[in-house]
Amino acid sequence: MDKLLSGLGTKLAERWINLLALPGVLFTLVLAFAWWVRPVGALDVTAIAARLGALAVPKQNGQLVLLAAGGAVIATACAGLAAELSRFVARTWTGNGRVALLVLRPLLRRRVRRARAAAPDGYTVPERYLPARATRIGDAVRLAEQRIAAQYGVALVRVWPRLWQLSSSDERAMTQLAWDRYTAASLRAAWAFGYLLVGVLWWPSVVVAAVLYVSALSSARRAAEDLRTAIEALADVKLVVLAGAVGIPLAHGRFTAKDGPALEAVLDKGTYLMK
Repeated sequence: MDKLLSGLGTKLAERWINLLALPGVLFTLVLAFAWWVRPVGALDVTAIAARLGALAVPKQNGQLVLLAAGGAVIATACAGLAAELSRFVARTWTGNGRVALLVLRPLLRRRVRRARAAAPDGYTVPERYLPARATRIGDAVRLAEQRIAAQYGVALVRVWPRLWQLSSSDERAMTQLAWDRYTAASLRAAWAFGYLLVGVLWWPSVVVAAVLYVSALSSARRAAEDLRTAIEALADVKLVVLAGAVGIPLAHGRFTAKDGPALEAVLDKGTYLMK
């Protein structure tokens, strides 16, 4: 799963303004305000107004430049920290760990019951398709892996880099868009942790943090479902092309589970040998 997700990463530099720079400036302003208003109380409007009236604004150009430069440095540092934290959040949300599975096992059991109950009368959900990760986001990516393995007999983590190379920019667009939405949600969650820390100075920031995180998690769940659909769709239409590219003839004119072992043997390159 980690290899699959890392293969979809978007260059943050291309989206610096939208995802990092502007939120970094806003966070710096909130941090400065929280520090400035801390002595008089979070919501004491009268005291805050009095402090604003007595505020000395730098009038010399040198002081203004120094103040702007200091703010830019702080904003840039905060943006860098948020970017690093967002990578941790993105992987944590996949629930790929024993601790997360142990803590969230009751929620996992409930998702399993719901999945089984959603099956039409007379049908059941295959065991491999049932939720098994600690989080819904992790289950979405895992389900794509399991469905492709069941349908085509190949491991998604092995065929995915080749499918991506064989796809045009238009064919990649749906997958990339879903991944971009997921990374944007993880960045929003990272900023939420920053606002949570600012709550030590100014408690209303905790409310902002809670709203940011809840909205980020909701967006990430929707993006993960869209990502699963996009991954499966790309595999459905490109596995035939991949088989032709590596010289595997398809007896039925389409890629089936019987063709999976032959493709796996080519891509595996003899990693394991029979004793």
